[in-house]
Amino acid sequence: MKHLTTIPICSNALFIYKLDIKEDLALKFNEEKFNVVHWEGTTSLISEDLDILKKYETLEKEIRKAVDAALEEILMLKNINYRIFRSWLTKAEPHAFSNSHSHANSWLSGVYYPKGDPGFGIKFFYDNASPFYTQPTQYNMYNSRDWSIFPEDNHLILFFSHLRHKILPNKSRKNRFSLALNILPKGQFGQTDSQVVF
Repeated sequence: MKHLTTIPICSNALFIYKLDIKEDLALKFNEEKFNVVHWEGTTSLISEDLDILKKYETLEKEIRKAVDAALEEILMLKNINYRIFRSWLTKAEPHAFSNSHSHANSWLSGVYYPKGDPGFGIKFFYDNASPFYTQPTQYNMYNSRDWSIFPEDNHLILFFSHLRHKILPNKSRKNRFSLALNILPKGQFGQTDSQVVF
């Protein structure tokens, strides 16, 4: 018997980029106004401003570079126009977290971390896993039902908006800040009877 190849079909990938940001945006994020999130069991906070990225021009440019690269170099989507239509900050004080959720009414989403820490985690879930389960000897991309990321400074994670995720409890002694965003295609997209203009 000879194994020919393994093909990870219908991938639900995360696209992780390190942005070229020189200033300490965590300090600036800390100056923003935050409200309690009204999701049952969630203890993280959300910014009052739900278009917060407009205040951070350099960060927006860097995020757009990453989105362009993911679309063109990985997803092979050329000349795709898009709009970042919602962006907000989250603040998770020590021990704070969010319940699992996905981003409705969106195509792509992202989360940017100005500062990383081993105690700042985000978990993504694979909801189409087989109902049959046997404990593997070692987890990998083929047998995992969830995947945790512990971001470093200036990391941006891009993902398809339907991918369920949650902020893990903040195990550090510092406040965890992130900027989340949602993206929709803009202009004409799709084909034949599925073509739309947005």
